[in-house]
Amino acid sequence: MPEDPFLSGSVKVSGQDFPYRLLAPTEIVEGTRYPLVLFLHGAGERGSDNQAQLRHFPERMVEEEYRKRFPCFLLAPQCPSNSDWAPSARGLAQGGPTSEGPTEPMQAAIKALGEVLRDNPIDPDRVYLTGLSMGGGGTWDLAVRHPDWFAAAVPICGGGDATGADRLAGLPLSVWHGSDDTLVVPGRSQEMVDAIKAVGGNVRYTELPGVGHGSWVKAYDLDQAVDWMFKQRRDSNDDLDIAIAQLAAVMNQGERVAFLGDSITQAGNNPGGYVDTIRKGLNKTKPDLKVIPAGISGHKVPDLLSRYQKDVIEPGATLVFIYIGINDVWHSDWDKGTPPEEFESGLHQLIRDFRKSGAEVVLATPSVIGEKPHGENRLDKMLDEFAEISRRVAREEGITLCDLQLAFEDHLYFFNPTGMEKGVLTSDEVHLNDVGNQLLAIEAARSLTRAARVRSN
Repeated sequence: MPEDPFLSGSVKVSGQDFPYRLLAPTEIVEGTRYPLVLFLHGAGERGSDNQAQLRHFPERMVEEEYRKRFPCFLLAPQCPSNSDWAPSARGLAQGGPTSEGPTEPMQAAIKALGEVLRDNPIDPDRVYLTGLSMGGGGTWDLAVRHPDWFAAAVPICGGGDATGADRLAGLPLSVWHGSDDTLVVPGRSQEMVDAIKAVGGNVRYTELPGVGHGSWVKAYDLDQAVDWMFKQRRDSNDDLDIAIAQLAAVMNQGERVAFLGDSITQAGNNPGGYVDTIRKGLNKTKPDLKVIPAGISGHKVPDLLSRYQKDVIEPGATLVFIYIGINDVWHSDWDKGTPPEEFESGLHQLIRDFRKSGAEVVLATPSVIGEKPHGENRLDKMLDEFAEISRRVAREEGITLCDLQLAFEDHLYFFNPTGMEKGVLTSDEVHLNDVGNQLLAIEAARSLTRAARVRSN
């Protein structure tokens, strides 16, 4: 084994270079895909030497027994001095509110992850996330932002934003903390664990008696968190089941949820579609809950305005999911698109009339027209404009936003590293395949749950 088995690399964010190190398996067999671990170091390893971040977990992973037992790629980015993985106004390793964007060091970690996924034989269903202290807070932050990227996460002596717990419910988590930690008190981990358990999440918590801040020493022992982590595989069915169960739990007897949109929603009512998936999931525990399918192929916002009374209000919808905008943009190719101001005013009218009828509303951004990296698809600029209109309307009306554009882009960044035009989430750059329908069902269920909770409060 070479003296230093770690390769060196860097990525650029906002004009600044951010270094990283990459450990590859001792042997790479052609045709085999390997797990990847993304490790986020603590505050003591910050800097620019591209070396200090190899302490603790990475130095364990180069030991012979670890390398033989867990052949994998290990990515270790380095956070600069006086910076943090997660936005925080509350102190070291607290984690920050996920409503804020990721810090530049986290943006760099995400960018490095994308490059490594693109250039190496990695199994996308066996990508793991772990970090300690400040990196434990970073682990919570990144997991909440992108829970569907990882097969498991191991945050050690960190803390996060418990308001994002519902996004973590389907992600296997092994959380470690020392009972005598005074730098980051164990209550920070306990708060996250309790919030995740409250929404039906899959979380293991180990509090080490008599241990201070260095709980990673025990956690990273061969047969502890590391062994458990490598046994996990990503399973989006868990995310789906939990998301729909959460929705069923907050819906009242006899409620009706309507899905209003275009051909994606119309096809979503077919077996395996996102509407059908949510309906079947709800009816497992609450057969009296009704789903109102209201998608029609080719429709735009002006078309919805001509039929929403009959298709949604008159059937008595109590929750409404509006997913529109693809055709408003796409049909501009034939000079039949919707002017932005008409799109915006139409959304306002729909939302206000639904709320007057007593229904709570979720507004989704238009997702994708093409699956290449963002900015490389022909209509991305116009789609961005219409997605931003949807975001603005949701803010102004005070309703729940389901940011499908962001969710789809995040998924494609991770699972489409080679930039295919279609085939990952769509069959034809727009209409959804099975994976796309599942992703949409998860995002729709989560957003409808948030809307129902707001209503009940």
